[in-house]
Amino acid sequence: RTLVRIAKGSLKQTYAGDGDKLDELWDARRGCYIAASKYRKLVADKEGVPRAGPPIDNVLLTDVCVPLSELADVVDATETDFKVANVPCVMCCHISDGNFHCCVPCNATGAPREIGHVQELEERLIERALQRRGTVSGEHGVGIGKREFIVREHGDAHIGVQKSIKKAMDPTSLLNPGKVLFEENASNTSNSRL
Repeated sequence: RTLVRIAKGSLKQTYAGDGDKLDELWDARRGCYIAASKYRKLVADKEGVPRAGPPIDNVLLTDVCVPLSELADVVDATETDFKVANVPCVMCCHISDGNFHCCVPCNATGAPREIGHVQELEERLIERALQRRGTVSGEHGVGIGKREFIVREHGDAHIGVQKSIKKAMDPTSLLNPGKVLFEENASNTSNSRL
């Protein structure tokens, strides 16, 4: 039923019947980053006139995962959010497991206001997923970019257990210091998602 709601406005649905077809679909998915980097140049304004926008130097890659029963509404709300904000976003999905990726072309170095706006949109996406019983990342992992959100998702007690295990297994913090879990005295505490 959920897939029918999602597919209602789609132009085409494709299912892989064999290995060659699956390879074709994966090639298309791998091209999402490049497509997103070029998409911004092709986005038309409301009158249909192409506009270039500021040059891009990066693509924010993010993903969330939600229960299938929530997927159509979350994808729709996310598309609306980006459209209202006038920020191009390419969604690449393997949505049968509730996971979808947003590839957002942006100027991360020359336009700090722009990257702040893009990160606000990503935070709303993450919050939307959490409100719908989802997770902050279905595939790409938390890394340093989403670690602040794992506390909201799992709670202080759960993160405390993870920190205790990390300390027991890596008492001198040699393995990925400052990654995923906030650590005291970690040398790499950047919170950049780009």
